Amino acid sequence: MIDDDRALTIEANEVVREIAYAVKFVEISRTIPPTTNLVYINLTTKENQHMCVELSLQGFRVVAMEYDKINPEYISRHYETIYSLLDSRSAEYRSTFCETLSNKLLNLQRYGHIDASGSGNADEDTSDDQMDTK
Repeated sequence: MIDDDRALTIEANEVVREIAYAVKFVEISRTIPPTTNLVYINLTTKENQHMCVELSLQGFRVVAMEYDKINPEYISRHYETIYSLLDSRSAEYRSTFCETLSNKLLNLQRYGHIDASGSGNADEDTSDDQMDTK
């Protein structure tokens, strides 16, 4: 059973792992401590756009255009997923996501399975601890 006090931190760690392939930089803020209801994620898109993203029970929203900041004057909508937030803010994310998905589907067609790297080579490691494209 997941400790409710750490559920958002666990989710934030998964987000960092899952989107790392499609952004230049991503990490949970080391400056803004997580709470039961809020976790902050610093990320840089492939277009070099820096942002601090708040994860709460309402979803994901950008709270500042620099790391480790919460700008109360910055108005941003909540997104249900980090993917929808990135999709709305980064054309390069969309491109990378589509290219990765396309490669995985081609490999599925060619080799009958998708390995974790998306290359389809049967000799490569197929563990689940690498990129997860959703």
